[in-house]
Amino acid sequence: MAKSVERLYTAMERLYTHGGDIYRNKVRYDFSVNVNPLGMPTKSIEAAKRAVELSDRYPDYMGEQLCARLSEAEGCRAGDIILGNGAAELIYSLCQSVKPKLAIIPSPAFKEYENAASASGAEVVRVCSNERDGFAFSARKLISQIYALRQEDARLLFLCNPNNPTGRLLDNEDLRRIAWVCEEKSITLLVDECFLPFCDAEEEHTMKHELECFKHMCVLRAFTKVYAMPGLRLGYLLTADSVLREGIRRQLQPWNTSLPAQMAGLAALEEKDYIMKARRLIAEGREYLSNELSAIGGISVYKSDANFILFSVEGRCMCDRAKPSYLYDRLLERGIMIRKCNDFDGLEFSRKRQFYRIAVRSRRENEELIKAVKEVL
Repeated sequence: MAKSVERLYTAMERLYTHGGDIYRNKVRYDFSVNVNPLGMPTKSIEAAKRAVELSDRYPDYMGEQLCARLSEAEGCRAGDIILGNGAAELIYSLCQSVKPKLAIIPSPAFKEYENAASASGAEVVRVCSNERDGFAFSARKLISQIYALRQEDARLLFLCNPNNPTGRLLDNEDLRRIAWVCEEKSITLLVDECFLPFCDAEEEHTMKHELECFKHMCVLRAFTKVYAMPGLRLGYLLTADSVLREGIRRQLQPWNTSLPAQMAGLAALEEKDYIMKARRLIAEGREYLSNELSAIGGISVYKSDANFILFSVEGRCMCDRAKPSYLYDRLLERGIMIRKCNDFDGLEFSRKRQFYRIAVRSRRENEELIKAVKEVL
């Protein structure tokens, strides 16, 4: 029995490659997950607690009150909103609904795009950016790849803005050009904007106001990162395509968003200055971390517009050359967890270079990280 449980845990560890695994590690500072450094809003915590007391009843399976409030906040119709148990559930449900023969993914990218597409039976086509250009996104390269595919094959395209793990924002004109191509080719376009509210230029880059123009487009957002509530699991998808909406809803289980999640989400939307305060904190922290890391020999920092930073470490900085995850392991010994990026396409570890991603945290936490990195390297 013990061996069976051990094999199960080993299999799960191979499947789970994300950050945030504080349950099997002793962690004081978690830089591996990109959540708001301000923490969950107090009103949301209080609302979730009240919801627990009311949890002798089922949650509203339609999330009607939350959808109505979201429609005001996002400037879209309440009927265009689908609630999910986090953004991940909506990604998987979209793939199961569309059942694409091919899924196009600019790389490096969030691993669950590929996992969800593969689970639905799709072949994955990657359009890779390269390190020489700082992992800058190329709309021309992507559009060329779309036109090179057979019309009947390409049915789903993922775009993350700003991209995870690079933190790079996509140009709005490029996004519109790609959306028009997807309309022409009848390709479902998912624009993942889960990190966009952290950016000052959110309104200039969002596609949520373009839903009526691009019927094949969905916009994905979540409370998870922005309101620091990953444990409650609350995401939402916006699309004006009624057929696609119904197809996705058929893939979802009833009552997929809990009462604490819905009530915490409603309370979060009442916070007026929370996002602006977070943006200021993140902009300052991102500049501090980028400058400090860049000053350390052997570290290359890549431009980011998001609440996280991608950087690489040259292999010659590693004291233990046989162990590429040296920096990760030594920081974890000090109670600091960062995100290994070796599971992202194009960011695989080698003895010459290793890629890591860190979230922007509070000033004190950021300083603790820099101090530890200097000690280790």
